[in-house]
Amino acid sequence: MSNFEFVFSLLVILLGLGLGQVLGGLASSVKRRPELEIGWGTGLLATWVMTETVIFWQIIWRTRDVMPDDIPALFAGLGITALYYFAGALVFPDGLANRKSLDDYFMVTKAKVIGAIIAAFTIAFLLRPLVLGFVSWSFLNWFDWVAMGIIYLAGGVVMFTKRRGVAVGGLAVLVALDLFTPFGYVLLGE
Repeated sequence: MSNFEFVFSLLVILLGLGLGQVLGGLASSVKRRPELEIGWGTGLLATWVMTETVIFWQIIWRTRDVMPDDIPALFAGLGITALYYFAGALVFPDGLANRKSLDDYFMVTKAKVIGAIIAAFTIAFLLRPLVLGFVSWSFLNWFDWVAMGIIYLAGGVVMFTKRRGVAVGGLAVLVALDLFTPFGYVLLGE
């Protein structure tokens, strides 16, 4: 077993469980349709958490040749993937029986969910030189920097706005960015 396989096995378990939380909540909500309105906010938040989780999964894979198997790497990976799991677990409420809509729940929990993803994203970004070395900064292109700026800006707006329409619009931007990312790298020739 390589260092990467050792560390990766822990990290992907948590990422997979987080995706399972989102998908399980979505399935439970869909089962309650049409009595339960899921709403654009919750749907986009679920989509963004899933796309960010998949993108992070791919980022971990890219470190396969340099991933250390030491305790700091394991704890850092645990902290980051735990935040992804936490975000996934919060997207949908536990009790759906007495709800007619998920819009109010969305407005209450969106900041926690987005905050967890942004915290994980930030920690992973700051720890990048410890795993890949300082040369890793040279691997980032202009699209990466623009994407990070959009995530922080749109994510911050969605976290702090009290207006549902603004939150939905910001999440639409975040989902569109994640869905465009593979095409952006193709256009850049990566």
